[in-house]
Amino acid sequence: MRKLSQETIARILSVEREAVGVHDDAQRQAARLIKEAEEAASTLREQTLAQARQEAEEILAAGREAAEAERARIIALAEAEAEHMETLATRHLDRAVSFVRDQVAGRE
Repeated sequence: MRKLSQETIARILSVEREAVGVHDDAQRQAARLIKEAEEAASTLREQTLAQARQEAEEILAAGREAAEAERARIIALAEAEAEHMETLATRHLDRAVSFVRDQVAGRE
């Protein structure tokens, strides 16, 4: 077997150091990329949650408005019905009073 020259040994050691440096750089870059991806995912998650909350608030507001409009419609109908019933009752009362007067006065 041939003896390796000092120059060859030095070159091999240099290449090994470079390989270790490249490996370490790759690990640092991988760790940085993972951290950036996690931060981006967290930011996206927060943005998505904020948007979902906003949409939920808009849906609730629309529901409240629809419920209030329906409530107002029902109250208006009830008021109209009550007014109609009052008008009918007043007419019947007038006829009842006339009938009682006629009965008391002996008229038919």
